[in-house]
Amino acid sequence: MTQYKPSGRIRRLLGMSVLAGLIAGAVPAIAQGDGWPNRPVRVVVPYTPGGVSDAVTRLVMQKLSERIGQPVVVENRPGANGMIGSDNVAKSAPDGYSLLVVVAGHAINPSLYPRMSYDPVRDLTGVSLIGRIPLLLVSSAQLPPTNVKELVSWGKAHPDKMTFASSGNGSGAHLAGELFAQTTGVKMVHVPYKGISPALPDLFSGQVAIIFDSVQTMMPQVKAGKVRALAISSPTRWPAAPDVPTMAEAGYPSVTASSWIGLIAPAKTPPAVLAKISAEMDAVLRQPDVRTRLIDYGIDPVGGKAEQFQAFIKEESVRWGEVVKKGGVKVE
Repeated sequence: MTQYKPSGRIRRLLGMSVLAGLIAGAVPAIAQGDGWPNRPVRVVVPYTPGGVSDAVTRLVMQKLSERIGQPVVVENRPGANGMIGSDNVAKSAPDGYSLLVVVAGHAINPSLYPRMSYDPVRDLTGVSLIGRIPLLLVSSAQLPPTNVKELVSWGKAHPDKMTFASSGNGSGAHLAGELFAQTTGVKMVHVPYKGISPALPDLFSGQVAIIFDSVQTMMPQVKAGKVRALAISSPTRWPAAPDVPTMAEAGYPSVTASSWIGLIAPAKTPPAVLAKISAEMDAVLRQPDVRTRLIDYGIDPVGGKAEQFQAFIKEESVRWGEVVKKGGVKVE
């Protein structure tokens, strides 16, 4: 029997047909996140255990684990203002199985530490903005100002007394104070402390005039009459402080200094995998019990697409870089 041999043209057509079939078969897998997840996921928290970022991560990742049917293991790698853990994930395989939870300092670090071992924007990429953390501007109850405009006028009249506290050089409270000073034209003296708690006695006594810090930390002190809440940095009023005006309502719309917490991944993680993870995170953040817990922590749940969060990180890096440069902010 003579064996049939297709012509060159037919062989080419057959080859193209097979290739088309392979591509068509691959599309659903890619669209579904390239099979993610088919094994446990590691999430690094580059801060110490027990803090708010750690607690929020464990809450959200437990819910994510329930949704994806795989263990999500939270691993603390603290040190160097979050850079040790961040460096570890930046150099991990970009496959969706090594993720990182960061706060606003992630976008600010390049302005403060010019010789980092990784680039937060180039080597890592956004996955999901878990939530924003509005900052409350409070003044000592021992001082005369009762609103932001009075504070600005008083500060200009008493430059020797216009001091602001923070939890340390380069912290969110420090940069928020710098932004406020640059926006209002008030010359202020920064008084750094090793954490917020050591700053409170001096704030209560009037030794320092103001501080920017979270609603969760400051509202109990406001209710106790030790400090006055002058404004909140969020676009809208906060449920736990409904009588406190926004900075925009107080006349300074550009003083938006909210902190934030989010989930990121190594930069070359496939877009389909990022989309799958961010979609699952959205579903978690829509759960009523999760939203309630986050709001209790002083966090406004957000979510959103991976590319939106990455664009936000880039904007934050540029914005705070300008504040750092203009204010001559240094870290020791």
